[in-house]
Amino acid sequence: MAEHVLKAKTLGGFSLYYEGREVALDRNTTSKSMQLLQILLMNIDAGGIAKTSLADALYGREEVENKNGSLNNTIFRLKKQFRAAGFPEANYVVIKRGMCRWENEAVPVQVDAIEFEKLIEKGRREPDQAAKTEIYLEACRLYTGEFLPNMIGEDWVAVRSVHYQELYTESLQKLFGWLQEDERYDDILQLATTAASIYPFDDWALWQIDSLIAMSRYREAMEIYEKVTKLFFDELGLPPSPEMLSRARLMAERISQSSGVIQDIKQRIREREKMPGAYYCTYPSFVDIYHVISRMMERSGMSVYLMLCTIKYTGGDMGSAEKEQTVSKALRDSIMEVLRRGDFYTRYNTQQYLIMLPEINQENCAKVSARIDRAFSKKVRRSDFQVNYYVASVAEIDEDAMNEKPKFRDSETAWRPVDGDKKDV
Repeated sequence: MAEHVLKAKTLGGFSLYYEGREVALDRNTTSKSMQLLQILLMNIDAGGIAKTSLADALYGREEVENKNGSLNNTIFRLKKQFRAAGFPEANYVVIKRGMCRWENEAVPVQVDAIEFEKLIEKGRREPDQAAKTEIYLEACRLYTGEFLPNMIGEDWVAVRSVHYQELYTESLQKLFGWLQEDERYDDILQLATTAASIYPFDDWALWQIDSLIAMSRYREAMEIYEKVTKLFFDELGLPPSPEMLSRARLMAERISQSSGVIQDIKQRIREREKMPGAYYCTYPSFVDIYHVISRMMERSGMSVYLMLCTIKYTGGDMGSAEKEQTVSKALRDSIMEVLRRGDFYTRYNTQQYLIMLPEINQENCAKVSARIDRAFSKKVRRSDFQVNYYVASVAEIDEDAMNEKPKFRDSETAWRPVDGDKKDV
C-alpha cells in the first residue's frame, strides 16, 4: 500500500515519488500547474481550499481578467499531466460547494512538511522521554531544507517557510539538550551539520564543534571553526563571536595535549605547494617577517633591502577600477616570476608592492628591477604604464627609526630611486 502513495518532498526543494520512483509531471517545478498541486497538497488536512482563495494565490499578482477561467484551465492541465505520467484513473482535483481539494481517497498523498509538523505534535504529547527523543529525532531528520525555496517569493510559501523554520529551530534545540544528556554526540553532529548547511549564519556550528570536542575529535572541530569564522568574515565582515573564541582556546589546549601533535604541526605549517618564485604574504605578515629578519641581521650581519614598486600611468587618469586591478595583478605576477624563492613580497595598495630582498647589495637591486620591468612589459603591452622603483636598506630604516626619522616614502635618506629610474615616486 505504501508504494501506491504519492510522496511529495517540499523541504529543500520540490519533487514527487510514486511506486518507488521519482515522477516529473512538469520540467518547470514553479509552473502554475505545479503551484496548484502544491497548494492542494498543503491543504489536504484542512479539507481543501476555497476556489477564490486558490485563484488569488495563483493569479493575485498578475493582471488576469478571468481568474476563475484561468484556474479551470490550470486544473485541466494538472489532470492531464497526471494521466500522461501513468497514474491511475482518478479525478485528482475535486470542486464542490466552492471548495477545491485533492482526491486523497483515489491517490493518497504524503507530504514531508506535514509529516514533520505532525511528528513534532506527537512528540510534544509523548510522556516518555526516550520515546519523545526518538520522535523528535525522526522529525528533525525530515527537515532537509527550507520549505519550497524556489517559491519563496509567493506569500503563502513565505508564511509557511517561516513557520517551519521556527518549529525546526525550537525542536532541534530541545532535541540537542536531550541527546547531550544521553551522550549521543554522533546524532548531534549529524543533525547540526545538516542545520548548519541550511542556515550557515545561525549558531548550529557551535553544536558541531561541541559534539566533536566531546568525542575528542579536536582537529575536525578546529577545521569547522576555521571554515565558519572565514565565512562570517568574508560574507558579513564579522570577527569570531565570544562563544567561538572560547571554543578555539579550548581546542588549542586539547590539541597541544593530544598525541601526535608534532606530526599535526608539521602538516599545518608546511607550504602546501612548492611554488616557484617569490613568496607572497599579506601586509601584516610581511611586517612580522620584516621584524624577524631585522633581528636576525643583528646577529648575522647579512644585507637586506626593501624595494618599493609603484605603478605609474603617464596617460592621465588610469580609468576603470577593473583596469587598475588588471595592471596591479600583472605587476604581482611579474614579481613572483622573476624573484628568488627566498624573497618576500606583499601588496601595499593597488598601485604599490613591497619586496624584501635578503642577501643582496644595492647594485643588484637594479638588476632585480630590470627583470621585473621585462616581465611586466610582456604582460602590459602599453607604454603609458610603467613601474618606478625605490629601495632602502633595512639597516638604514632601523637606524632612522631609532633617530625618530620618517622611514617610509617621505624619507629621502632611506628611500632612494633604483639606478636608472628617472621618475619620482
